[in-house]
Amino acid sequence: MDNLGITRRSFVKATAIAGVSAAVFGLAGCAPTTAGTLAATGGFKPGTYTAASQGKFGPVNIEATFSESALESIVIGEHEETKFISDRALTEIPAAIVEHQSLAIDTITGATLSSMAVLNAAAECVKQAGASDLPGTYEPAAPSSAVEELSGDVVIVGAGASGMVAAVNAARLGAQKVIVLEKSCTIGGNALVSGGYLEYVNAPESIRETMTESYRRELADQLAQAKEAMPEESYRQLMADYEAWEASGSDAVFDSRELHALQYVLQGEGTWEEMIALANNVDALDQWLVSSGFQFKELCGIVGYSWPRWASPQEGTCGQGYFMFYQDYIAENDYPIEIYLNTPAHELIMEDDAVVGVEAIGADGTTYQVRGEKGVVLATGGFSGNPDMLREYNTLWPFTESSAIPTTNAFGHTGDGITMGLAAGGTVAAMDVQMPFPFADCQNSTDETTVGDDIDCVIVNKNGERFMNEVLDRFTMTEHIMEQPDEVMFMISDADTCRVNGEVNRYGHNLQRLIDQGQLYRADTIEELGEMIGCGGTALAATIERYNEIARTGEDPDFGRTTFSEESPIENPPFYASPRTWAMHITVGGLVADINDGYKVLDESGAPIPGLRAIGETILTSCGIGVQGEGFAVAQALFGENAAD
Repeated sequence: MDNLGITRRSFVKATAIAGVSAAVFGLAGCAPTTAGTLAATGGFKPGTYTAASQGKFGPVNIEATFSESALESIVIGEHEETKFISDRALTEIPAAIVEHQSLAIDTITGATLSSMAVLNAAAECVKQAGASDLPGTYEPAAPSSAVEELSGDVVIVGAGASGMVAAVNAARLGAQKVIVLEKSCTIGGNALVSGGYLEYVNAPESIRETMTESYRRELADQLAQAKEAMPEESYRQLMADYEAWEASGSDAVFDSRELHALQYVLQGEGTWEEMIALANNVDALDQWLVSSGFQFKELCGIVGYSWPRWASPQEGTCGQGYFMFYQDYIAENDYPIEIYLNTPAHELIMEDDAVVGVEAIGADGTTYQVRGEKGVVLATGGFSGNPDMLREYNTLWPFTESSAIPTTNAFGHTGDGITMGLAAGGTVAAMDVQMPFPFADCQNSTDETTVGDDIDCVIVNKNGERFMNEVLDRFTMTEHIMEQPDEVMFMISDADTCRVNGEVNRYGHNLQRLIDQGQLYRADTIEELGEMIGCGGTALAATIERYNEIARTGEDPDFGRTTFSEESPIENPPFYASPRTWAMHITVGGLVADINDGYKVLDESGAPIPGLRAIGETILTSCGIGVQGEGFAVAQALFGENAAD
């Protein structure tokens, strides 16, 4: 089922189909001769039938049209599957069913739930048409034993946030051929299932929040710690920027690259050197994106990072807008980028102790030996989707051998790049720093079903009791959640803090469907909401009354929360309760790389491994959508004006 390689033109053509709301796949003379089998099924009652089957987020609806002897076409109708991830499942699976007149079709690796939804709905339509099965057969091709050699200026392993930016910027800077190997069925990686929030320190005032008194208090506390936490020159720059902001009379939230780095250092995210490099890289990325026509939504705070510097794409939902932009940018500039989907790399090619390429296996079994003139860039993400690896390095969490470890991650984040880097002589650090996401869906571990503002909401347990400061770091919040009954909490919001748009949440998911599936509760009174979530109306009403008193004063003697806004009190119906729990989200540890020398991977002696670079969550301290900045930076190191020969 999976294509071996996709050139820049066919890649753009293939992904463009995602914009089609319904696709029809006809026989086009492809159906096999199946008269004998058809007699056994009893034939079909001609007509068009409809059915739906559950995907990851809700029912996938189809229409199937039958003649007396064959399934003629399948139309994909309404669904809420994730763009990019589900695209191939919703196009190739229907086409294969019709072509082969069979339901025994392979699912698309990386989009199994969407694939199964189409197959199950098609099976229901077959029953409605009066048959027990389709008359054809499907036999997957025998695994190929072919070996193909490919070469380019650079090989990038992973087509997620950092890898795709590295590829696009490398081509923009003059690379003649960029080869990208991707384990999953699509580009985008975890960015597709994240909130898509990118730090934007130099955002225009028009999309910044207002500088409230609670923000001023928070900033004053951080500035008081700044002189001891950062180099003198950086401190002087921070204070100069702050004084210029004050003199301007602006009422928009203050921000700067130095403040960005300082806040991360104070929160324990990494060293000053690491955090200022991150801030500089993201700022350079932001400038390029905006200058190239990319548009952001208004800034906000996010889970565990309350300072409102986070922006998401104006187009699409979650982080999908970045990849919509990148695929268009590739097409418009006719960039020489070749992307091989469902082609996982498994071993680096070494010659004379240098990395010269990588070996990967295509979906049909073909072995690809891919060489890069400037070596290999590992951008495979972390290992939050690898329970065994999480347990191996864990020192923080109460994982057992038998306990499930849910993850927010998309398919494929199993530490492959880290494993390959270690085999090539690299070293790792902080592998036990494993960051959960404390606002994950209790059913499917995603953030995309959330209703409620990440910062401006109140959180209660199953007893209707508030149990923590809602704007703590993710590690501490997770510790508190793990101590609650069934490790479940509810985000309680109202009309002002729910972040819904009409009848959908901020990620475009239908509210009524979430309610029907037990992923959301909605009521006209707090008392009614308390009855719905099982804690009782009186208990929840008492908690909300106390919280509202705290939110109005901005002083929290119960849990020490300091960040509130005018909308923080929960008082305007309708009221929502979004059930949440923890799931593994980010692994902070990874390969040790020199961030000041083009992200070269270092061996145990601290020397760079020739030909090997790594970015994103594959390396130490890097995480989140901001790793796009590292993709931008590594391309500059390889192909920019100051690149080494």
